[in-house]
Amino acid sequence: MNTQKIKPIIALLLGSLLFYGCSDFLDTEQRGVTTQETFYKTDAEVTEALFAIYDKMQSGNLNTFQFKNLLSDDAIAGGGGRGDNSQGEELDEFRFGSTNTILTGMFTKYYQIIYTSNLLIARVNVDSDVKKMAVAEAKTFRAYAYFELVTLWGSVPLVTEPLDPEKYAQPNSVTEKIWEQIEKDLLEAIPDLPLKSELPAAHKGNISKGTAQAWLGKAYLYQKKYELAAEALDNVINSGEYGLEPDFSLLTREATEFGIESIFEISYANELSTITEGNVVAAYAGPRTGYFKAGTSGITETGWGYVGATKKIHDLFIEVGDQVRRKGTVMSEEELINDFGGSFRNSEGNLPYGTEGYIRLKHGAYVSETPGEEYHLICGMNFRITRYADVLLMAAEACNRKSNPDDTKALKYINLVRARAQMPLLTSTGEKLFEDIKLERRLELAFEFVRYQDLIRWGDAATVLADEGKRIPRGDGTYLDLTDVGFKEKHWLLPFPYTEINVNPNLIQNPGW
Repeated sequence: MNTQKIKPIIALLLGSLLFYGCSDFLDTEQRGVTTQETFYKTDAEVTEALFAIYDKMQSGNLNTFQFKNLLSDDAIAGGGGRGDNSQGEELDEFRFGSTNTILTGMFTKYYQIIYTSNLLIARVNVDSDVKKMAVAEAKTFRAYAYFELVTLWGSVPLVTEPLDPEKYAQPNSVTEKIWEQIEKDLLEAIPDLPLKSELPAAHKGNISKGTAQAWLGKAYLYQKKYELAAEALDNVINSGEYGLEPDFSLLTREATEFGIESIFEISYANELSTITEGNVVAAYAGPRTGYFKAGTSGITETGWGYVGATKKIHDLFIEVGDQVRRKGTVMSEEELINDFGGSFRNSEGNLPYGTEGYIRLKHGAYVSETPGEEYHLICGMNFRITRYADVLLMAAEACNRKSNPDDTKALKYINLVRARAQMPLLTSTGEKLFEDIKLERRLELAFEFVRYQDLIRWGDAATVLADEGKRIPRGDGTYLDLTDVGFKEKHWLLPFPYTEINVNPNLIQNPGW
């Protein structure tokens, strides 16, 4: 065979292939790879994309939920000693800045929710009921994330579609446009969402029409659009889909998950096979190991003692005579000893650092709801994001604050909540009723992640939180007295994370930071 003649032919053929076929060859779809452009086509793919948003809601749960309590006057950082919970201490004492890792995690998580929601909304061609509902849920999640961002950080970047890399550095928006987008998303979502009773059993944790209506009412309330807030919240109340759980002490327990009072909650599993989906509250926020003995209380003994209850919130329940809600929210050392045969001190007789002898029960972890003490990282407790009592109290506030107040309806709503707590019914009106509603929200919703944002929107934060962090109990009967702590003018808005400012030259930091 004359190989010298074959080589030029092969070279010519290869050259032709390269010249004429290079573009087509490179443009050939890669096998075994799904891109954003080819995904979101079937109902199954869209459902997977929707679950990705729910997964973002689950992840980093302590950053978003538990540690937000530390910005209020109900919780204290705690831990094993000074510096053990350093980032939480910064929040509790209002010493935080733009490098606080908890705030960075919160900010990042909200934009992850927005990113995954934007992808689904932009990519899905709504040609089935499944896709229509998925888009509605994604819009509701996007509204939720922007609500948290605008109420905590103010004028954040507003992004409503997937961005090319050269457009990542988005400038601050204005708060009015962010609120407009929140309202738009929720108003568009509501007609396409099913009632809670229409959700199939396998999807009982999904967003329902009532979720979007409740969050719309909340958005209106925060903007002081009281007439619209009252109307939106009345839609939830009059739907007949919700009610109050009879036993307040079970409100954040496994027995009432997805129950009659649940508007929306974040679902977690406690099976060992799904360890990454577990709620880690037991490890972080449970009473401090080495000090706490549960007795017959059923509370897990494996914890780091973060985000504990203050003496202030315990004493408030005592002061107003609210025993039902106190017993479902916070336990004293004396009660632990006398009623359950437990203890809260180490061998030297000291309490855990950062506590004066009070144990948080609300959103606490119980042995019966984990696979076992050795697996304390896997708690199946769901986070209740919005429940019906919150809706009733928001509706009462909206009715009371309207230009033409309806205090009769406001009293009806707040007294439904008080009746469950076996508290005397109110008869107040006007400004006194408004103050009663504020107090009721604190008693009913303690440790449910809303107190700080309530104080901000009411304009009460500077007064109520002025002395936060000034006296830290060491656990041995002495206190660490701090200066230059507590709420200051700059704290009306949180600082944008340093990591965001550093990579985004178009983002302007909030005042004072």
